[in-house]
Amino acid sequence: MEAVDIADIEAELRAWEQRHAEDIAHERKPEFASDSGIPYQRVYTPSDLKKISFDYQKSLGLPGEYPFTRGITASMYRREHYLAAQYLGYSTPQETNALFKVLQAKGSKALHLAFDLPTIQGYDCDHPLARNDVGKTGLSLSTIDDLAVVLDGIDISQVSVAWVNNPLAVVWVAMMCVLAERQGIKIADTLGFFQNDIIKGFLTDGQFIYPPEASVRLATDVITFGIRHMPKARVTNLCCLQYEESACDEAHQLAYGMATGIAYIRSVLKRGYDIDDIAPRISFLGCVNHRDFLCEVAKWRAARRLWAGMMRDDFGARRKDSMAPWVRVSTGGLDLIKDSRDINVARTAIACLAMAFAGIQSATPKTYDEPLGIPSAEASLTAVRSVQLVQAETGVCDIVDPLGGSYCVETLTHEIEMRTRRELEKIDRMGGMVEAVKNGYAAKEILAAGQRHVRRVTSGEKLQLGLNLYPPENAVERDDFYWPAPAAVIDERIAGLRAFKKNRDQQALAKALDHVRSVAAAEEGDSNNMVFPIIDAVRVGATSGEIADAMRDVFGEYRLPW
Repeated sequence: MEAVDIADIEAELRAWEQRHAEDIAHERKPEFASDSGIPYQRVYTPSDLKKISFDYQKSLGLPGEYPFTRGITASMYRREHYLAAQYLGYSTPQETNALFKVLQAKGSKALHLAFDLPTIQGYDCDHPLARNDVGKTGLSLSTIDDLAVVLDGIDISQVSVAWVNNPLAVVWVAMMCVLAERQGIKIADTLGFFQNDIIKGFLTDGQFIYPPEASVRLATDVITFGIRHMPKARVTNLCCLQYEESACDEAHQLAYGMATGIAYIRSVLKRGYDIDDIAPRISFLGCVNHRDFLCEVAKWRAARRLWAGMMRDDFGARRKDSMAPWVRVSTGGLDLIKDSRDINVARTAIACLAMAFAGIQSATPKTYDEPLGIPSAEASLTAVRSVQLVQAETGVCDIVDPLGGSYCVETLTHEIEMRTRRELEKIDRMGGMVEAVKNGYAAKEILAAGQRHVRRVTSGEKLQLGLNLYPPENAVERDDFYWPAPAAVIDERIAGLRAFKKNRDQQALAKALDHVRSVAAAEEGDSNNMVFPIIDAVRVGATSGEIADAMRDVFGEYRLPW
């Protein structure tokens, strides 16, 4: 093969543009770019790879090897498809268990547990502040008995359960350990997936309880407990998804997630652990959307390359799995339209195709009724089928990194990596992600991104089919959506919890909760890891709300300063 003469290619490109000037003059827009402002060229050539100093070995390499641009394993989906699951929690423990079993029977390989707001914020269902929200956005859960019902018939040493409760991840790790004891399973044999990323809560969904420093301490306790006692569990999930759903661009999504990961890593390193103890236990929760398809593919290729370099060069990681990030993604809900059910199905299917090109490890696609609330069983199954359709019928999973080497995709990968790196450097100069939260920088950037999104949609600059492009002439009110937790169900939940609370050794309970407070008040470290006193409290019947309150007594509650 003859060497490519870049000067000849560039000269031919200029001549080509002149030959087709009339055609080019009538293009739809004077400029083309992604939603985040990355320019889209008319055509990409080897000249573009020269501009970004593309080096095959350093920039791309082979799958399963540094810098992992092409994927974290050599065979990728030729050996095993990425997981398909749904993020679900439905009103009561009984309903959630039934729904989980239906989806398992249909091919879902993991369970992603969604809690209602009172449970996330540390309130039991009988708390005065909780009643109007019990079971409305997920599962109402307070006790170890509740958890036993949710996971009845589900072997937590064989099925990975994802716990999406960031403020109280430390409580649900303890709950899972006690449940394992009940099931006769060694804690070391349990699978699990604890999101445990509290920093994003201060910036996106408002899901936090305690001040940032105390919250990071609790997140660190979960990580270090997992390192020592739960070798099969993933104990921190760096959230990039919520930033995309807040309309942040690719660089801010990745930078905020990675800067958060760096904050947790530094916190664990202070306790005397090695980077190769920590990094393999960290995974990412991201988004792969249908919009700007090629940028979504490039985003996760860039993320792997950048993260691998940071772990190796900045933190001295030596193990392969320290540098090869495990990535779980959802599809985007921001662009799903309430009155466009069928189009939403198409959007999710296209995004599932992008996932395969992006090289992710697990998928939780959004459902067509995402804009309405908790997904129905039918919608959840349709979303899982979208993943399975790509895996079984398109053929893209038979080739590792099929877009690798594309002039366009490699250029976009480089651009997103450089933008992310610049944002990471800015955050590092501030003192890290916790400081970026406390000084308001990150929140202002996210707010500006959201405002920009609204302006673009309102003006028609950003087109959304079924909203500002071909909107429905007569919006139809759908009657197939079931709103969970009616008043009778809430009353039943409260009555059940009160009965549970009466049937406890009150002296042992008070002693256990006092121990939670004393450890919380002590200096943080492995000798004062909060998981252990919380396990003891759960054993004597403490509820998640009571444990949260015990920590409130020490840490206080945090209020955003803006």
